[in-house]
Amino acid sequence: MLFYFSSMPYHFKEITSTPERFFSILPADWRGAIAPYWPEYSGTARIFTLESGDEVVGGGILFSTPAPDILAYGEEARYWFENGFLYIGFLWIAEVHRGKQLGSLWLQQLQDRLPGQSFWLSIDDYSLKGFYERNGYRLVKEVSLETGTEWVMTKG
Repeated sequence: MLFYFSSMPYHFKEITSTPERFFSILPADWRGAIAPYWPEYSGTARIFTLESGDEVVGGGILFSTPAPDILAYGEEARYWFENGFLYIGFLWIAEVHRGKQLGSLWLQQLQDRLPGQSFWLSIDDYSLKGFYERNGYRLVKEVSLETGTEWVMTKG
């Protein structure tokens, strides 16, 4: 689907079958956290991108089973999946494209693609809370993990 946002043409596309197109824009530590595990998740996860021309400017992964970055959540993750929520992980907008509200656009396009679907996500940087709240998510829980504190947010 082609649409214009800030006078720029963007496509919201599912590219699950060509994951490297999205993985290539991720920071190295994020890429290392998903690319090696992708074969295990490719049947239960979907990759959606925002593209301008042939360039992937951002995207994220929608999981219906626990993603590698939330395996430590255990019961928490099981609860949300059992209640019909899908997990949004690895949401990333390339740095040169930030400040254009493309993260918000990606979230809106995902909601439009899957109307009525409930979503959950986790953040490890509390400063992101405002961004997600502006996009209709609400903080529901603080989780203490070995790696530090994270926050669970939901929509739907």
